[in-house]
Amino acid sequence: MPERKSLPLEQFPRKFQLAVKRFEKPRRGRRRYSKASIQKTIVSFGQYLAVVQKAGLPLELSRDGLSVFIDDLDARKLRNSTRLTYLSGVQAMAKEVKYSTAERRLILEDCEIYREAMMREVPTKVRKMAARPITLRDVAKAGVKWRKKAGQADTMNRRRTYFQRSAVLAFLSMVPLRISDVTGLIVGEQIERRKTGWFLNLTSGKSDYRHNGSLHHSLTPYLDDLLLYGDSGSGHLRYAGRIGTPLFGTEMNRHLSSRTLAYNFKVATGHAPHIVRTLVHDAMAKHGAYGAELARILCGQTSIQIAKSYEVHAQRFRAERAQEILRNIQARTLPKSPQRQ
Repeated sequence: MPERKSLPLEQFPRKFQLAVKRFEKPRRGRRRYSKASIQKTIVSFGQYLAVVQKAGLPLELSRDGLSVFIDDLDARKLRNSTRLTYLSGVQAMAKEVKYSTAERRLILEDCEIYREAMMREVPTKVRKMAARPITLRDVAKAGVKWRKKAGQADTMNRRRTYFQRSAVLAFLSMVPLRISDVTGLIVGEQIERRKTGWFLNLTSGKSDYRHNGSLHHSLTPYLDDLLLYGDSGSGHLRYAGRIGTPLFGTEMNRHLSSRTLAYNFKVATGHAPHIVRTLVHDAMAKHGAYGAELARILCGQTSIQIAKSYEVHAQRFRAERAQEILRNIQARTLPKSPQRQ
């Protein structure tokens, strides 16, 4: 029987279960956590409890328990960012149950060790982007390419797959949602076909950020393809029959898995779909702090710190922009050197 790495919530001691309920329904003025953040905390603290249980220690926060948990994290083949995530989940729980401030400071010190180690590592996405450079324009161009292939496909299965591939590429190049949010889009609910085009009204499953507004008209043919799949006829009539079904669905109108859509994106670009969020941050970097804020809003990120973690080339782009501005100032200010005869 495989060793259990995380205790389920129902096996948490009662005071920790109550803490989770407070995460889910915080008092007025307290921080609100997204469902994804709460689940991550449950998994992280469940790992802590599984480790201390295996060590024969009480299912409680203690210095001994934290010590064996840190040793366990260090022994496992994990990235420092993952170690930091797990330990931060334990820290969040410790704070909620009012664990000793002095002891929590020790947790924070270990978090800082992992954070510093993480900053020295070259992120996987940086290596992948160096090996296979990509821009938002490349993603959009791939959408155009696969839409053309869909029109030339010789079987219905291929046509359907290629139209879905082109639509997710075009959509993510302009609306950088998480792939789990994309697979959850329901026709007539989170996404509507109106006379003027498509309209998005979605609350992100991770950050609870609300996307609410009309989508750019250039996306209309790509999303209409998901109604008609190359057939002739009225898109509006087909839309009426699709209300209540997934936008990205199977022939039986069941949800495609996030893995399937992610595979479609990777086949076309060589990257996982979350790369568009990095591309948005890098593309907006030249607009300074205003651009960084716009990128954060476009990506539905509530935390400035999390938003910055998506940047790869942004700092270089900002430096280039700053140098350009400085050159323009100097050109207008410094007197021209006299021409040598």
